[in-house]
Amino acid sequence: MEQEDVKYERLQELSNSDFEIAEDQPDITGWEIFDSSGDYIGEVEDLIFDKESFKVRYIVTDLDGYELDEEKYVLIPIGLVTLHETDDEVLLTEAISDRLPLLPAYEKGKITPAIEFEIREVLTGTAEHVVDLMNELQQEDGFYSHGHFNDEGYLRRPKL
Repeated sequence: MEQEDVKYERLQELSNSDFEIAEDQPDITGWEIFDSSGDYIGEVEDLIFDKESFKVRYIVTDLDGYELDEEKYVLIPIGLVTLHETDDEVLLTEAISDRLPLLPAYEKGKITPAIEFEIREVLTGTAEHVVDLMNELQQEDGFYSHGHFNDEGYLRRPKL
């Protein structure tokens, strides 16, 4: 349980902090999210950042584009998104967008290692061994070295 408390303290919503997005990175809050077919997914409600590395780790989004019984917010790892080259839009592949309704519901301020593991399992479609995941957590930034957190797609290409 102690490890979950440490992990939770590491991640924070940008909107509830004194931090700002770095000048070379876009603040995508409020941008609409679409899949590669052009289907609307939702809107970026907030960004979750790592207070130790000062990196965005997740996008908080609603799932308004889905026919769900109730309003649902989920976390999307930053490495799975791409920013549109010219429009203020976030893009996902259809393979990822099809899995979003299966993600655990995000509750503000309640991010634990168990939630992060569940997100990874849903989005990779494979059950990874718990011991390996716990070993990643014990290494500095081990969990976040996974491809789900590669932020190259989050960086907008400069306009020519």
